Amino acid sequence: MKLPYHIAASTAVSGVLYLAFKSWGLAAASFLTGILIDLDHLHDVMREHGKAVNIQDFFRICETAQFNRIVLICHGWEWLVLGTAAAWFAGWNPWAVGALIGLAHHLALDAVHNSSDPRSYFLLWRWKNNFDFDTCFSKMTKYKYGSVSYSPKDIN
Repeated sequence: MKLPYHIAASTAVSGVLYLAFKSWGLAAASFLTGILIDLDHLHDVMREHGKAVNIQDFFRICETAQFNRIVLICHGWEWLVLGTAAAWFAGWNPWAVGALIGLAHHLALDAVHNSSDPRSYFLLWRWKNNFDFDTCFSKMTKYKYGSVSYSPKDIN
């Protein structure tokens, strides 16, 4: 899913959280996590395309799915289980709960938008499939192999 949509979704979810619970920490953690989880794309881009990738190329590579293997270490339903345990141990601290909510809505939106296989956002399933992009994200291969094209204005 494109960054502007994650920003919009995170803004909406965080706004509702603030209105419902009057907690800046809860809302801020949800907002930040809902967007910043995508920083894990940096690892995959640099691993496959080198460290000299500029920001425009970074977004083009991600939008056109130019990966052979994709790890996405932060994109895993498994983190929700660990996050729930962490939030519980933290006494349901608003920052921990907000981060958990941000992760959950980010993963849910990505799973619906980017994946044809519900297992794609399980880190262990991607590992089992050797992080092969075409296997794990078969719906996205239309971008990778050109049946959908982007103009530069679509990427920005």
